[in-house]
Amino acid sequence: MILIKRVIFIVMMASVCAFLWLAQEQQNLDQGTTGAPAHAQAGHQAPDFSAETFSAEPFDLTDQLGQKGTVLYFWTSWCPYCQASSEAMEEAHQTFSDEVNIVGVNATMHDRQSEAESFISQNELTFKNILDEDGIISRNYYAPPVPATIFIDQHGMITYRKTGAISYPELESEIRSLVKEEE
Repeated sequence: MILIKRVIFIVMMASVCAFLWLAQEQQNLDQGTTGAPAHAQAGHQAPDFSAETFSAEPFDLTDQLGQKGTVLYFWTSWCPYCQASSEAMEEAHQTFSDEVNIVGVNATMHDRQSEAESFISQNELTFKNILDEDGIISRNYYAPPVPATIFIDQHGMITYRKTGAISYPELESEIRSLVKEEE
């Protein structure tokens, strides 16, 4: 009986500690004082990264900035919301490619590259798409849920982030805001 009470006490204490830790992490996130997530919030410098495109070309975020802003779009082939968001991204790419870079980031560690390639082909996506095979880019941008969209101005500052599906009107509005800030 005493052993059972000790086990229950230990489990309760561990639960309290876990709860307090999670509450502190949420507070840190809300205040922007955590590691990677804080740096991927609006008003912070976008974490730089290098990766490969699906056609094995090198990609570096810094090379995209300077002249115009960039929209990073995190997606997977199995995500039902990514289908509609990808269509909106393609439409935005066709409309705004002179004013902003649109770059898809496939969360390859949560996807199969072959299925991602099929997704790109079937949806006729012409905007640049890169592989995040080890998940570092997704972690640095705190984008484990997909889809996620990050708007970055030409100076590398994050201006807006959206977690979840994004529509073309919302994309258009945020891109116009991004372009207006750059003028």
